[in-house]
Amino acid sequence: MIPGHVAEKINRGEMTEDEFWIVALNFARVVSEKARGMFRVKEKYDDYIIEYYIVETMRFFFGFPPILFYAFLRDHKELREALNLKVLKTFSNYEEFRKKLHRLKVKINN
Repeated sequence: MIPGHVAEKINRGEMTEDEFWIVALNFARVVSEKARGMFRVKEKYDDYIIEYYIVETMRFFFGFPPILFYAFLRDHKELREALNLKVLKTFSNYEEFRKKLHRLKVKINN
């Protein structure tokens, strides 16, 4: 949860880097918890789809392309812990799944 004094500063339009980081970590925890709660894991690739959703949401939040997001993630232990990624831990895992997802979309469209 975001502390009250941080929320007040945000509402006034005053946010420091530390306060942004508090918001980012809280958002990451919420996204991870909600995504894992919304989707029930039944199939092998469900974990991949859930984590792909988490990664894409957080990439959008930070405004990073995939490679920069994973470089950023590598350097920020708190964010890694908040996201709790198990199958898309690295950029290579992400790219491999993204390519499989793209091939599946192509097959469906044809």
